[in-house]
Amino acid sequence: MENKQLAKNIQKIYIIKFFTMFLVLMPVIVPFFQSIGIGMKGVYLLQSVFAGSVFLLEIPSGYISDLLGRKQTLIISFILKGIGFSLFPFATDIKILIIAEVILAIAVSLSSGTDTALIYDTLDITSPKKAKVKVLGRSLSYFAMGEGVAALLSSILLIFSISIKDLAIISAATSWLTLFIAFTLIEPPRKKMENKHRENFKYIYRKLFKQSKLLNFIILNIISSFSGTLFAVWLFQKYWTNLKIPLMYFGFLWAITNFVVSYTSAKAHQIEKSWGSTNILILIGILPIAGYLGISFVDHVLGFFVCLLFQVCRGFGQVILKDALNKRVTGDFRATANSVSQMGVRVFFTFAGPLIGYFIDSRGLPLTSSCLSVFYIFVFFFIMVPLLKERKNFIKIK
Repeated sequence: MENKQLAKNIQKIYIIKFFTMFLVLMPVIVPFFQSIGIGMKGVYLLQSVFAGSVFLLEIPSGYISDLLGRKQTLIISFILKGIGFSLFPFATDIKILIIAEVILAIAVSLSSGTDTALIYDTLDITSPKKAKVKVLGRSLSYFAMGEGVAALLSSILLIFSISIKDLAIISAATSWLTLFIAFTLIEPPRKKMENKHRENFKYIYRKLFKQSKLLNFIILNIISSFSGTLFAVWLFQKYWTNLKIPLMYFGFLWAITNFVVSYTSAKAHQIEKSWGSTNILILIGILPIAGYLGISFVDHVLGFFVCLLFQVCRGFGQVILKDALNKRVTGDFRATANSVSQMGVRVFFTFAGPLIGYFIDSRGLPLTSSCLSVFYIFVFFFIMVPLLKERKNFIKIK
């Protein structure tokens, strides 16, 4: 009976994932910022503040989750998330938004890795032989699906002349939904580290960075792949504006991009099995290059389909690479391990984000996107190719 109750965690996580990004403001978040007088430099500055704050808190929050427990950590996270998004309707300048972004960064750092760790901890007890990658893919699919459904609702509301400010108010209200579900979660039993922090950090460092080159390159590819799609997502709305797509259609387009993530996340484990891990990893490495080149040269409305390349990469990458990490670490420091990889993404964005925003404002989107495509060509050869080599050597040894 206890295992049956614990197994319900998985369904509850799916629901939490669905409502995590059920925010009708997101498809027009860049125009919302611009309505307050914030240009693309300011947009990327806000995201860099967010990323920098997550960077500072990511590892401590993952460590807290490993020591304190998954349920309590998520409850605190979702309270802060509600507070952060509730500040958006009151924003009249960038200062209030910076405060909101810092609060949201604390919330994200607490939940980042904790929900994934909860999935693997739960399945370790209830279904140890079950393919965890399938459950992980489905949870990430629900995450993207929730954002997609909210995006459809966003466009419908805009068509009926609901203002962007009203969308911010609605998003503030829906941001509290995940909190109520978190209270019903059950903490799975697991081995925990003792409160010997110095020894714990040495143990985590040794297990993560001294265990194998394969694990090191998995982490590096999580950082590069997730950063590549994150940079792109914040370009989409600017790109659509350049293509002269009316604002009322942004929600529909945002929905399509997220439904693509939802589908590819859900099917990632099947496609990996069918195509082989090597082929899908090569695809994850190539898609950002093709996507940024497309944004650089396609100036027709059909350029929207270029954006889907990033979303396919996101769907595959966040399942295949995350699973590769989580099945190679143990439950006692799993949340911290996930936080380390996410911290890398935030560090990268913190330093590169304002630079990208500056180049978009001063040199234009096409040139900036071309530079990003060249950068990801180097990433492919210096980070993805070594991962493929290490994986091949690992299989030979095994």
